[in-house]
Amino acid sequence: MKKIYLVLGLLCATLVASAQEVPTSFPRKYLIEHFTGDQCGYCPEGMYSIVEYTQKTSTPCIWVSHHHGYNQDEYTIPESAKIASACGAQGAPQMAINRTKVMGTTIAFHPGYLTATVADKCEREALASVVIEHSYNAETRTMDITVSGQVAEGGEESYLLTVLVKENRLVGKQADYNYSWKTGTWKEYMHARVARGFVTPQFGDTVVVENQAYSKTFTYTVSEKWVAENCNVVAYITPLSKKPVI
Repeated sequence: MKKIYLVLGLLCATLVASAQEVPTSFPRKYLIEHFTGDQCGYCPEGMYSIVEYTQKTSTPCIWVSHHHGYNQDEYTIPESAKIASACGAQGAPQMAINRTKVMGTTIAFHPGYLTATVADKCEREALASVVIEHSYNAETRTMDITVSGQVAEGGEESYLLTVLVKENRLVGKQADYNYSWKTGTWKEYMHARVARGFVTPQFGDTVVVENQAYSKTFTYTVSEKWVAENCNVVAYITPLSKKPVI
């Protein structure tokens, strides 16, 4: 079996403590859910705002792009539409950070408003760790994924664990008003961090916590349309209320 390790853990502690030494909190990471589309002429500018923020912040960011909010395109999947609706996204570009309401009346907001002050409205410490281990069989295109971690003391007995696959380096068309406002032509564009498929339902599988620890294993078949070497596995934990990301 050929193993390709493309491990990306969200809210992942550097070292997992023993059951007798569970921390009261864990290092924070941000889940950025980006709502975009290839027909959205303002979306490249929105993406650059997120890039600029992630390059400046000291808090690690896990970025997933959902092609929903400005018509559908070849990368739109049904799960993205449901997540956008839950976050209150009404158009594109829009984004959410840890599914926390940081400004306005909805969780989703325009990336142009993403600043350190806005992001600091999220909890400063995480309440769980996430560790992802997986192996990929190139012949069968199947992937075995185990997601495990710990939950801070005083947490709930069960949570929702979401696991998805995203893909980078997708070359396609993109409307860009900075580039094509007068010509009306498409720009060749490198789409990145695109949500391609969900291993679990979009709002997660229930995972039970015992002795402040949890673990769940999945088997997933990678689509032949995807380039496995360009894919990452993302996982995150939410309360049963589905938000915010902890």
